[in-house]
Amino acid sequence: MDAGLTATQGPAWRGATVLVVDDEAPLRELLRRTLNEEGFRVEEAHDGESALRLIQARSEPFDLVLTDLSMPHIDGRRVSETLRRYRPSVAVLCMSSDPDAVPYVESSDTPVRVLLKPFTPDDLYHAVRDAITRATDLAAIAEAEIVRAHAGLSRLALAIEESRTTRVQMLDLVVAARELRRVAARPG
Repeated sequence: MDAGLTATQGPAWRGATVLVVDDEAPLRELLRRTLNEEGFRVEEAHDGESALRLIQARSEPFDLVLTDLSMPHIDGRRVSETLRRYRPSVAVLCMSSDPDAVPYVESSDTPVRVLLKPFTPDDLYHAVRDAITRATDLAAIAEAEIVRAHAGLSRLALAIEESRTTRVQMLDLVVAARELRRVAARPG
């Protein structure tokens, strides 16, 4: 990447949008304030259902969803699973006060990160920044693979088209040769 471009745009996490999902209003407020002070744009959801509605309603995806694992109805695990399935480019960071909380997210190659409560503002900042950076790096790798695959498919399509053109030209030559033989074989 061009050094000037990187310096102008800054790191991927600068000004990133974060959705904080927790059923405890005081904690949501504290997280919002802490992240806003670090330059993140923050929205809040009081449960998994409202989080999924917000995620679906946005035209631009959140950069990160910071969700509590233990919530009534739709918990953080289900939010994570839904995001992995329908918005895989969105980074997910889970929070839990249970050190044994290791969420299983259905058939995911990407491990779910868990930030254990209580945590310091510095822990939060670094975990959020790291999660966004990793997701951005993975998205860039995936995009590069798609570009390479597209280029390969484009070369294949050109080869097929050249093959078709060659076959059509050969058929035209065969038809022309037959026509010439027929004309030459006519009497007189």
